[in-house]
Amino acid sequence: MEELGELFEIVKENNRDAYQRIIEEKADYRYLYHLSEARENLVSSLLLEKGMRVLELHAECGALTGKLLEMTGDVTAVTKTEQEAQIIRERCKGSQGLWVCTGEDFAQACDQKFDVIFIAGRTYEIAGQFLILKKLLAEGGRIFLADANRFGLKYFAGCKEEYAGEYFAGVEGYPDERAERCYSKREYEEFFEKNGFEILQWFYPYPDHKFPSVLYSDNCQPERGELADNRRNFDGDRYELFEEKRVFDGLVSEGLFPEFSNSFLIEACALGEQMNRTRKRELYYTKYSSERAKNFAIRTDVVKTEEGEIAVYKRCLYPEGERHIDHMKEAYDQLSEKYANSKIVFCKCEREENAARFPFVRGMTLQEVMEEAVHRRNHGRVREILTDYISRVLEEGGSVPFRVTEGFVKVFGEVSLPEDTKAAEVCDIDLIFSNILVSASEIQSGRKPGEYHWGIIDYEWTFLFPVPKQFMIYRALYFTYYQILNDTEWTLPQLMELAGIDEAMQQVFMEMERQFQRYLGKDALPVRNMQRLMGTKIMSLGSPQQEFGDGELWFREEEWMKVRRIQFHIDRQDYQDGTVVCSGWALARVKDGRTLPVHLHVTDGDGKRMPVEIHRNERWDVAETLKIHQVTKPEFGFDCVWVAPPGKNWNLHFTLGKYEAVYETAAL
Repeated sequence: MEELGELFEIVKENNRDAYQRIIEEKADYRYLYHLSEARENLVSSLLLEKGMRVLELHAECGALTGKLLEMTGDVTAVTKTEQEAQIIRERCKGSQGLWVCTGEDFAQACDQKFDVIFIAGRTYEIAGQFLILKKLLAEGGRIFLADANRFGLKYFAGCKEEYAGEYFAGVEGYPDERAERCYSKREYEEFFEKNGFEILQWFYPYPDHKFPSVLYSDNCQPERGELADNRRNFDGDRYELFEEKRVFDGLVSEGLFPEFSNSFLIEACALGEQMNRTRKRELYYTKYSSERAKNFAIRTDVVKTEEGEIAVYKRCLYPEGERHIDHMKEAYDQLSEKYANSKIVFCKCEREENAARFPFVRGMTLQEVMEEAVHRRNHGRVREILTDYISRVLEEGGSVPFRVTEGFVKVFGEVSLPEDTKAAEVCDIDLIFSNILVSASEIQSGRKPGEYHWGIIDYEWTFLFPVPKQFMIYRALYFTYYQILNDTEWTLPQLMELAGIDEAMQQVFMEMERQFQRYLGKDALPVRNMQRLMGTKIMSLGSPQQEFGDGELWFREEEWMKVRRIQFHIDRQDYQDGTVVCSGWALARVKDGRTLPVHLHVTDGDGKRMPVEIHRNERWDVAETLKIHQVTKPEFGFDCVWVAPPGKNWNLHFTLGKYEAVYETAAL
């Protein structure tokens, strides 16, 4: 294949550090699939050890091979073609303990047994060969099989089936009886059982097994609100028949997530082997925070230890991150001292040889409590949670006058704030609702939010210099609005008013957040934004409120329409992970007395249109403030996202008929 020849030249002429740049330049799914480091997230946290002999089937071009070799030191990688084998040899050039061969060569020459057989994808090709695989396993050996779930939620929601490349082929049961297919949870169970294997553990890679950022398991399943990263149609357009996050929330609440997980990673052993050995450690959960600068990139594991305890470990992904792990222990010590006499307790941190260790604690996050209140339309409880949060952050942990330090400038940039601004001397800026745990007993007892004891489960972004307390509140309210409250009666300005954060201060905090994101970023587009770079569409059938890159709405105006003026306001303008995020409202006053939404499009500094996603929302607050009465659906609000390199100018255009208003910006 032509692309394999080009891929060989890429790995031959470039080292691993150049792969991300090449992926972005190519903007082609095939290079993302074969070269992205995110592929390794499927295997990096598995409890494999040096000296284990690994057989990797369907090794393709080696996206996982190098990591398996690094973890065990002994890998036999089997490919379909010699061209693929050559690519792996080039990628792993100079490594010891690797044999790469085609399936034909392996069948003729291999006479050893393996401690681990790893298979990623194309289960249909080995569905009838499980008995052969069983003979290749050493005593106590394990099989790991990763593949898609034909009943994965994304296939109901409008993604094409993994292998057929057609809509609903899998969920309809493959009516054309094709061989290339994926299977359901029960069907995978039957494969293993009828061939004499026992499943030890089910892992649920999310969003899928190709580019996972989280591994869940039966012992550690997702909570409501966690499954929101569903823009993963890198290789083609898709429909959006419903909001996947909301459906996932319902499935999680009903205990049905395992059946509808998009993918599986199955660990199995020969029947009876489990009885002959004691599993010293078990992996329950892994979350990767890898799309950061190397000195901040970490992995969070939940593990059952040899002593039978369940512990949380945070590990750096690169040697440059050791200092960041050390910092977590320092943050715990100082935060615990500052909040010693409050109802805020920080989860204990102990420094071990290669990790920071925390106890595994259960409870509900304050975000879940609020989501439940929103779901039940308990507006009073939402307000109680918000007001208690604001007052508690302002009052607890002590305060000092804010002053700009060298450390502050390095992280947040130069700022100008009122002289009476209060700051936390030791500041956890990520004191957001999802990081605050409250006990189920306190919630069930009917206590008011102000009586809850807070357990802070993540304080990674703690700074040991003064940071404005209202910035902590700003971040928490900002994320809460976009994650929970944007479909409620609350508006972002109302939340800021509740916290006493005026518009001038919001602008300062917005710039601080941008500087912070630059501080922790690795100047590369994360996988979650690659769909935008690839240019594949997400076509919504649920609402005529979505626009695509050409800026064309699903309503049309006549050429002769006479517009008196266009008004707009930008509520939010962020640069995050290589994309611009812009929100606000815009409307047109027409001479016939109507007030209408407008078209939006984005241009670069040269006036060229840029692909942009635009989602509309109703803004009754705008209609009320501007005294717009003759409107039944004020779809004046907008949320725009587009890929834009840092340092480049762009302009946001609002048009209706022949009238135009432009929001001109400087480079971010």
